[in-house]
Amino acid sequence: MVTADTSVDKARWPESAGDNDGANPGLSEVDSRPVRPRRKLTPEQKYQVFLETQRGDTPVAGVLRKWGIHSSDLTRIRAQVRQGALERLARGDRSGRPPQVSPEVADLRAEKARVEEALKELAIENTLLRKKGN
Repeated sequence: MVTADTSVDKARWPESAGDNDGANPGLSEVDSRPVRPRRKLTPEQKYQVFLETQRGDTPVAGVLRKWGIHSSDLTRIRAQVRQGALERLARGDRSGRPPQVSPEVADLRAEKARVEEALKELAIENTLLRKKGN
């Protein structure tokens, strides 16, 4: 029967590493620093992080420290940028942006079509009346 040797664990994780006056026993001064909450970034900030990491003039670790995020957050941001780019390219329109038609423009186009149709009817009626008059 094999028994676990706890002396290795005790050597690796001493009960009171570091001198911290009994506060947080078992933690060294390095481990007892407060943990910062994770940052919530806006889409614009996420894009800035993406651009900074793509430039290559600063190490990725420095960019992550600057923004207070983890490497897994960067992986997620890169996936979001890729997905957004693919969706945008899949639209297939040449301009790259969706057509934006204001309600006023739509109303004016409808009015123009109605006036053109009325003009056609009047032109046909005018032609028929001329033929009858001759």
